[in-house]
Amino acid sequence: MRGIDKKDSEFQKDVRSHVRAVRLLLIYSREWAVMGVTLVMDGVYPFISIYVSAMLLDALYEKRPLEEMVFWALLGAGASLLVTTLRHLTAKYKNTLWWSMRFRMEEPMMEKAMGMDYELMEDEAVQKLRSRQAEYLKRGGSAFEIFIWQMELFLTACLKLVFAIATVCTLPAVSSRGGRMTAVATVVVLSAGLGLMRRTAHRASRREYQIWRDDADNERLDTFIMSEVVLDPEAGKDIRLFHQQELLMEYGEKMCENGRKVYREISVIRMGQGFLQSLWAAVLGAAAYLYTGLQAYAGAIAPGSVVRYAGGIQQMVQAVSDLLYSWDYLHNYRGRMDEFFAYLDLPEKKKKGTIPVQKRRDGRFLIEFKNVSFKYPGTDVWVLKNMNLRFEIGERVALVGPNGSGKTTFVKLLCRLYDPTEGTILMNDVDIRKYRYGEYMRLFSVVFQDFQVFSLKMGEYIAGNEKVDRQKALEAAGRAGLGELLSRMPDGLDTVIGRDFSENGFVISGGEAQKLAMARAIYKDAPFVILDEPTAALDPVTENEVYTRFHEIIGNKTALFISHRLSACRFAGEILVFEDGDIVQRGSHDALCGQEGLYRRMWEAQAKYYNIT
Repeated sequence: MRGIDKKDSEFQKDVRSHVRAVRLLLIYSREWAVMGVTLVMDGVYPFISIYVSAMLLDALYEKRPLEEMVFWALLGAGASLLVTTLRHLTAKYKNTLWWSMRFRMEEPMMEKAMGMDYELMEDEAVQKLRSRQAEYLKRGGSAFEIFIWQMELFLTACLKLVFAIATVCTLPAVSSRGGRMTAVATVVVLSAGLGLMRRTAHRASRREYQIWRDDADNERLDTFIMSEVVLDPEAGKDIRLFHQQELLMEYGEKMCENGRKVYREISVIRMGQGFLQSLWAAVLGAAAYLYTGLQAYAGAIAPGSVVRYAGGIQQMVQAVSDLLYSWDYLHNYRGRMDEFFAYLDLPEKKKKGTIPVQKRRDGRFLIEFKNVSFKYPGTDVWVLKNMNLRFEIGERVALVGPNGSGKTTFVKLLCRLYDPTEGTILMNDVDIRKYRYGEYMRLFSVVFQDFQVFSLKMGEYIAGNEKVDRQKALEAAGRAGLGELLSRMPDGLDTVIGRDFSENGFVISGGEAQKLAMARAIYKDAPFVILDEPTAALDPVTENEVYTRFHEIIGNKTALFISHRLSACRFAGEILVFEDGDIVQRGSHDALCGQEGLYRRMWEAQAKYYNIT
């Protein structure tokens, strides 16, 4: 769908946004027809009473047989019962559908997040787009929640308006002077009321939106303090040790007072809008009854038609009022939907490539960085500068250097999470951008320092899939040092990690989580294993055990690991020393300790704490 043209009118922008939203709903919601049935029931229900009441009055006035009056009474009661029953039956499905659609509209966001270029994930503007959608959802005002809520009101009003017009359009004109004057007065009141309601509905919905928008920071702070501070067990230690209970309670009281102020203002707006709507309906209703009464007095219509036509006019007033209110509401909140679509429309920049990854018989992969330089999008700072490097399968390489020297960025480029700003990365003499992206990514098993452990079954987490090769998962867990943990888990590989979603979940320590992430990397069985601070959360004894068994854990694969503990580097065949975005030294531990340079200074700085005097 084409982007929104700045020259388009606001109405055109509204229509385009709403049409696209409906299309997404039809794609991601499979039960939308239930809502259609409910809307028809809500639209037709008021007219059953109006029509049956009119027929009964006509029957009474004309003194028709009792059987006919009973028939109309039973028909009205039966029709009302049928529609009421259908409304109750569909209400359950409608409410389920309503909540389902609300959360299903997170699916396109999830699909976009998992499929977009990784560099967009770290882009500040993209993070703001995503975080705002998350905030809207937490506050009960997500783009699609508001859209579904107001669109339901809008469509119901449309149906009522159709039925009302169909009812009123058969109203005959009168030739009497009083009838004509009343008709003119009714049209004048209708037109004036319509203009007034259009203006007041627009102002009311705009003001309400402005209040909610101005309160966004307070709502964001409320959500943060409750979900990420007060209820967080980790934050609980700081709250107690630094006596922050009173401070947080003061924040809570301020937020509550501000919330009460917001809801008071919104209540006043809605009460005022409701009063004006009721006043207009009462005035127009009086005019409608006067006009139809004169019609009946002149003999142009039957007495029962007074109820039918006056009721139809009142329903028309209600429908028009709801239409104006819901459309203005949708217009004012269209910004949220535009942000939603802006996120979905983020362009893919990364070249995916078409060449399949070579499946060499000897299993060897030669990686070469040729004059590679890199700076993150939106910045002018070079993180890597003119880097040249070669290594191949089976090597053990350690990456060391100060924080911010480019080690993790080097790994991101190797894995194609980012592409070089300048220069080329080759695999077997082919630019890695020419390979099929998914196939190339399968070559790497990475444990980043900020890895995530999800609340899944342990076997599913290790395998990264619902289908788990249990023998392979057990072997990976054993090689990562999780044998003792597995023996304590009540359901073995089927034990859920953590208690986010299961009361019977098993809570693991930071060191166990790190081993679990290593087990996942082992299970993937990729040619390259990359570990970023792989033992940071382990105690010294376990760390020594990991490095002693390092070759057994990694097997015959290429291993790159980042570590600030230089004692671990003795297990590497080669050490790359990073500084200011370049490799300033390269060699074994013993060789680098024997020469002047950054590595020896770092080694001596750490070793002095272990020297016994």
